[in-house]
Amino acid sequence: MMKKTASEVIRNFAPSWFTITMGTGITAILIYTTPYNFKGCKEIGVVIFAFNCFLFAMCTLISVLRYTIYPYTFSKMINHPGQSMFIGTIPMGFATIVNSIVFMFPKDQNPWAPNLAFILFFVDVLLMLFSCLVVPFYKMAIHKNSFDKMFATWLLPVVPAVVTAASGSVVAQVLDSEKAKLVILLSYIIWGMGVPLSLCIIAFYYSKTVIHTLPPPEMLLSVFLPLGPLGQGCFGIVNLGVAANKLFAASNQDFVPVELIGKVAQAGGALIGLVMWGFGVFWLIMAIASTIYGLKKGKVTFNIGWWGLTFPTGVFISATNTFAKEFSNNGFKVFGAFLTICLFVLWVFVMAKTIQGVYNKRMLVAPCLAKPQTLQPPATQPVQAAE
Repeated sequence: MMKKTASEVIRNFAPSWFTITMGTGITAILIYTTPYNFKGCKEIGVVIFAFNCFLFAMCTLISVLRYTIYPYTFSKMINHPGQSMFIGTIPMGFATIVNSIVFMFPKDQNPWAPNLAFILFFVDVLLMLFSCLVVPFYKMAIHKNSFDKMFATWLLPVVPAVVTAASGSVVAQVLDSEKAKLVILLSYIIWGMGVPLSLCIIAFYYSKTVIHTLPPPEMLLSVFLPLGPLGQGCFGIVNLGVAANKLFAASNQDFVPVELIGKVAQAGGALIGLVMWGFGVFWLIMAIASTIYGLKKGKVTFNIGWWGLTFPTGVFISATNTFAKEFSNNGFKVFGAFLTICLFVLWVFVMAKTIQGVYNKRMLVAPCLAKPQTLQPPATQPVQAAE
């Protein structure tokens, strides 16, 4: 077992650890909201949600201690071309908590839940703006990049916009009309910030893999990351349409045919969502095939980047379950249930391996502090390596 003091653990605590809260949060939501209710599913979902709140609080506390006690680590982190990408995991992990409050604490039984979700949503917006505006600027102006060293982790700073917009579509459905209108309009704008840019990055990433082949073994599982913006973008645009139709159907404004806008938003959201879901199916198949192929070509060592499997897959399942509900389609329902079971098994496995890695302290190393900066993202360094 590697020996590390508490101060060393704090100093080496990287933002990539928030990926654990993303995967845990989406797992809790999917189990709680599964279309096939089974005895104890609600209780299991709430327990995992509570565990996720604990994880997020611990990650936040350690991060605050890190940048307070060792302020130079923030500069090193944000200037690192790989590690800075994981700043986006903070608002995404936080969004799972916001959504869980809405799903698990119905407003008729918990009148405090809508207002709390409303406040936390705007906290998430602020976190998202830092990730989506500051980090891409550093990527364009300060970081040294090359096309052959591009990885799917480039999506991480911009996907929070997609996730926050989707969270807004959930929160808006439990708010009063005035607050809901604000959240819906803002969420459409945020969705417009995140989805087009994510599609651009996915296009570049596809070109990179075609020209320069698949990522190396330690980066292999990052091929699942494009599922994130596609699945969450689909979920968001469909639910924004549903929320807009409910809201504007009761509106009496004369300067614009808002009732028609609501119907168009719902119909258009469903169509756009189907297209994005179809694109997600392509990436899911490519990711699975690439992983199997890569496993045959070289040994893949466990690292914290394996959490990149959970959240993208989870939000794709959320989109699938949304179509099962909106279209009353058993095909989507069965497929979503099957993927939920797979995700839960994967979550248990990755969590167990992570606990093992934390216990032996081999994963508690920040790459930007270990060696000079490289273009390889930190969260996918092999556990055995010192970076």
